[in-house]
Amino acid sequence: METLKNMLSPLGMNTNALQDTLKLVVIGGTVETARRISVSAWNGFVDSFFLTAHFSQEDYPYDWLMHWLSKARLETRAQPAWGRSREFEITTRTVSRSGITQSTTGDLDEEDVDDDEDALIHGRKKRKVAFIPSLGKYTTHTIYYRGHWLRITRTKRYPDYGHGAALKISVVARSNDILKKLVLEAKREYEKDAEHRVHIFMADTTYGCWRWNGARQKRPLSSIVLQPGVKDMLLADCKDFLASEDWYAERGIPFRRGYLLHGVPGSGKTSLIHSLAGELGLDIYVVSLSSKGMSDNTLTTLMSHVPSRCILLLEDLDAAFTRSVSRDSSSTGVPTSGTTTNINDSDGSTLSLSGLLNSLDGVAAAEGRLLFATTNHIERLDPALSRPGRMDVWVNFTHATKWQAEGIFKCFFPSKPKNPPADSTATSSPADEKTDISQKNLPLPKRKSPGHTIPVLEEAEIAVLAKRFADAIPENELSVASLQGYLLKNKLRPQECVDEVAEWVIQEREMREKLKREKAEREAKEKKEVR
Repeated sequence: METLKNMLSPLGMNTNALQDTLKLVVIGGTVETARRISVSAWNGFVDSFFLTAHFSQEDYPYDWLMHWLSKARLETRAQPAWGRSREFEITTRTVSRSGITQSTTGDLDEEDVDDDEDALIHGRKKRKVAFIPSLGKYTTHTIYYRGHWLRITRTKRYPDYGHGAALKISVVARSNDILKKLVLEAKREYEKDAEHRVHIFMADTTYGCWRWNGARQKRPLSSIVLQPGVKDMLLADCKDFLASEDWYAERGIPFRRGYLLHGVPGSGKTSLIHSLAGELGLDIYVVSLSSKGMSDNTLTTLMSHVPSRCILLLEDLDAAFTRSVSRDSSSTGVPTSGTTTNINDSDGSTLSLSGLLNSLDGVAAAEGRLLFATTNHIERLDPALSRPGRMDVWVNFTHATKWQAEGIFKCFFPSKPKNPPADSTATSSPADEKTDISQKNLPLPKRKSPGHTIPVLEEAEIAVLAKRFADAIPENELSVASLQGYLLKNKLRPQECVDEVAEWVIQEREMREKLKREKAEREAKEKKEVR
């Protein structure tokens, strides 16, 4: 210290003030170091008693836990504090990734308003305000579950990108049994509430991963009208494949199955796949081979990340390499002169047939999935793409037949039960009388009161009308989609629908002839301009 005084004396500095400053710095540094060491030691001591589980938004357990936590709990064994959180977000978006609209303990309802969630106010659905706990590294929520206090923290894994949330759950326990019970209970409740949902995932060519695109209501097979035996054959084949993993392994055969659905547009190919996914309880992973940025490496990466039990859908397989905008029978699949402005150079798509084939049944291809491919022109497909082993089952879809027209009509219009109980005729409600037996597999609607009044006829009357409707439909001329569109316009008028169908068929023919003439004139004009 004396040496320091001697050095600073020529500079005219007050050594006493400097000494006091140095003392404060040393004391402050010592106290802060001691504080940090004590806090770190205390946190380590406390954390040694905690079991912590981490859940990423990219995986299913995150959805299970978020769905379980956001539900209003009535049981005494679990009392989530979502609605009592001290830090929260106010939002009207109460639909989770599962697509299930759910209420939380912090929902805010208007007073003196009916409980009909589907009621329309000024033509719009009534919005429900909800309190959602906010995300934050230092925001911790505590709930009581099965005799244990759980600490829950929600954070963003990638804050700069605005997505990628994570969930951390900690509990004081000697074993992880309590966390296992929590995850299994959340899984059961999630699957129970999502019983009538089909999850759709879309391929993201930018990052080479799968993005959740929504959850769709399941569509029962009874609503799909195809040629007799087609639905039963496909459903039985899919179930047999999913149950034959050991059989494939014993014989050294890759555990893969492919289905090629080919035929005219609007014949129900995609609807059938949606219905099969709901019947089998599988998710759908959709790949658009002509999407921007699709390459061999990207497709291989996507295929290798497909789950073992799912439906992999390749739509419009014939347009994978042509990128043609024409889908009619006269098109060759080659883009016209007006569409060949360096398409491949602008969208960055470098997918080749060899890359597609390797991704379907190469070494890195996923197993256990059901591959469905749709095409409107099977003649354009390379034989190597449609051979057995890649496409094992072929199903041809044609225009609507009379048998299909009759079945579609019966699906649209309900009928009374054959033998209603005698004692219940006087007390039955109008909603009960309008229940169609053929639609018993449909999930229960959320609407408390029917928005449309559909005339309910006897089964014999419906059969007569359906027969008349089918007789007026020409064989193999109109698509199933066009029939469905006509029935949708007349969904409340079964009798008028049958009476006016002949006139509608004439209008459809005239419209198609008009479109053909306009297309021929346009093509002739383009050829003349080229010359």
